[in-house]
Amino acid sequence: MRPEQLTLVLRPRSGMEAVDLGIRLVQAHARSIFATSFAVILPPALLIIAIVGYALDMPSLAGTLIWWLKPLYDRALLHGLSHAVFGEQPGVRQTWRALPGLIRRSALLPALLWRRLDPLRSTRLPVDQLEGLKGRVARDRRRIVANRVGGAGFGLMFCCANFEYVLLFGVIALIENLLPERVSILEHIWPAMTGSEVIDPQQALWVALAFNLGYACMVALIEPFYVAGGFALYLKRRTDLEAWDVELLFRRLASEGAKRLAMLALLVVCGATLLPAPAAEASEPRREAAIRQTPKAIADVLKAPEFGKSRKHQQLQFRAEPETKTQDAPGWLKRWLEFWRGAGRWMAEGLRIAGWIGIAIVAAVLLRLLLRQLGVMRARRTPPPPPAEVAGLDIRPESLPDDVAEAAHQLLASGRHREALGLLYRGALSRLAHQSQIPFARGDTEGDCLMRVTRAGSGARAYFAQLTRSWQGVAYAHAAPAADEGERLCAGWREAFGGGQ
Repeated sequence: MRPEQLTLVLRPRSGMEAVDLGIRLVQAHARSIFATSFAVILPPALLIIAIVGYALDMPSLAGTLIWWLKPLYDRALLHGLSHAVFGEQPGVRQTWRALPGLIRRSALLPALLWRRLDPLRSTRLPVDQLEGLKGRVARDRRRIVANRVGGAGFGLMFCCANFEYVLLFGVIALIENLLPERVSILEHIWPAMTGSEVIDPQQALWVALAFNLGYACMVALIEPFYVAGGFALYLKRRTDLEAWDVELLFRRLASEGAKRLAMLALLVVCGATLLPAPAAEASEPRREAAIRQTPKAIADVLKAPEFGKSRKHQQLQFRAEPETKTQDAPGWLKRWLEFWRGAGRWMAEGLRIAGWIGIAIVAAVLLRLLLRQLGVMRARRTPPPPPAEVAGLDIRPESLPDDVAEAAHQLLASGRHREALGLLYRGALSRLAHQSQIPFARGDTEGDCLMRVTRAGSGARAYFAQLTRSWQGVAYAHAAPAADEGERLCAGWREAFGGGQ
C-alpha cells in the first residue's frame, strides 16, 4: 500500500462515514466498476441457471449457488476498487486476466466454506487479497482490522442484503402493474417459490429461472456497494492503526520544509558574500565579564526576603485508599462486546421503526372500525349471486343430475363424449360458483374461468385445469378423448367435488 499515492482524503472517520466514502467511490468510478460487476457475475450465473436450473430442473438450488458464490465476485470487485483509489481504472479484460491469480492468493476456499456467513466479509477481504498474509498472522490481522467497526460492517451487510430483494420485488411489482388485468406472473412465481401445485410446471420453471436471473442482476447492482463499503472500513482501520493521515502530513511538511530550507540557504550564501564580516573581537571581552559576574548576581537575588523565609502549613485531608488493580477483561471478550454493541444499536433502531409502523397499523385499523361503526364507511357489499350461465353453459344446480360423475360415465359408455365432458365441466363450474363462492361472470371464457379458479387458490384447480383442456379439445377441436382419460376425469370429479350434485 502506498498511502501517498491515494486519491482519497485520509482523516479520522467514524464507521458510517467510512461506508459513505465507499459509496462515493463507487459513484466516482461507476462505469468501470459496474461493467466489471456485470461481466464477472452474469456469466457464472447464466451457466448455473442453464446447468443446475434448467438441465437438472432445480431452480431453487441454482439461486442458492448464485448467492453462495458472492465471495468469488467480491475478489474481482475489490481488484477494481483497489486500483480506483490510486486513479487507475482496470478494464473488464484486465480483471478477467487477473482473476485466476486473485483466486489463488486470496484464500477463496475458506471464504466459500467456514467463513461464508461472516457478516464482516468485505471488511476482512483486503487482508487476504491486498496484504497476502497467511496462517496465524492473517487471522490476527483480520481480527485487528475488524475491531471497532463491527456495528458499521453488520449494518452495511444488513442493508445491502435487503436492498437486493427490495429491488427485485420492486421490478416484479412494476411488471405486474404493466401487464393486462387478467394476466399475472405472481400466479407462477408464488407456487414455484412455495413448492405447491402449479398449472403448467414447464411455464413455472421458466418463471423461476427468470427470477434467478433477475436476482443475479440485483447482486451485480448492489454487491459493488457492499465491497466498497467494506474496503473503506479497511482503509479507516489502517488509518487509525498506522496514522496514515499524520504520516502524509509530515511528508508534506518535510517536502515544503526542504524547499524553504534550500531557499534560506541560498539567501544566506548570497548575504555572506555581500556583507562585511562582524568584528567578533570587540564583543568577546563583554561576554566573558558577564559570565564572571553571574554567580554574584544569583547570590544577591537569593538574599531577598521573598527567598529567605520558611513557613509551615498544616491542612487536614482525606487519606487516599490504595488503588487495587483490577484484572482487565480478555481482548476477545472486549471485541465481542464491541461488535454486539454496534449491532445492537442497529437492531434497536430497526425495532423502534418497526414499533412505530405497528402503532400506525393498529391506529389505522381502529380508525377504520370506528368509521364503520359511525356509518361513515360502509362495509363491503355481499357478493352477487352466481350467474345462471357461464360461457353459454347452464350452471344452475337444478339443471344438473343428482350424480354428475355417474351420469357422465353413462354418456361416455354410449359414445357421447361431448355431452359427457360438457356435463362434467358444467358440474364443476356449478360447484365452484355455489359452494366455493368463486365470482364467475356471465361472459367469462374457459380461460377466464381457469384464471379465477387459480387466483382463488381452490384445491380443485389442478383437476379443473385438466378438465378445461379436455373440454376445449372436444368442443373446439372435435377430438374425442381416450377411454381411459374419460374414466380418469369421472373419478377425478368425484375426488374433487364428491359423488352427489
